[in-house]
Amino acid sequence: MVMSEREQFSWVWLGSLALFYGGYFVVISILEAVGEVGLFTRLGLLTAAAAASGLAIGLNALLARSRREPDEVTARDERDRAIGSHARSVAYGVLLVGMIVVGCVMPFGATEWEIVQSTIFVIVIAEIVSCAVVIASYRRGWRV
Repeated sequence: MVMSEREQFSWVWLGSLALFYGGYFVVISILEAVGEVGLFTRLGLLTAAAAASGLAIGLNALLARSRREPDEVTARDERDRAIGSHARSVAYGVLLVGMIVVGCVMPFGATEWEIVQSTIFVIVIAEIVSCAVVIASYRRGWRV
């Protein structure tokens, strides 16, 4: 079965989020347990995770472009738009609930960095959910 470019993008984005940001959260957790994490360490690790994710997506786009015929059009059809819209709707719900917890509940008992880390975590989880919905929709077939 041939994968569409949008499904392939979702697989690569899901993998890079899980690998790079998962690694980021593991390293930050270990460093916080040891007590040796400062501002520049946090920013450096976050920048590395973001740069690695961007590099993975960029390489995926270059490979997809090189495999495509020069005159081939990859415009989104209504199925692609419907799948994207559904994925964004589900991810938005996850993001909304997560941000309510982070913004309305956590300030009463969490430190500043716990709130910042939780915010990043919720954004990553929402993106993972969006990718998972896109992949599942392409795999099982979109039903209107």
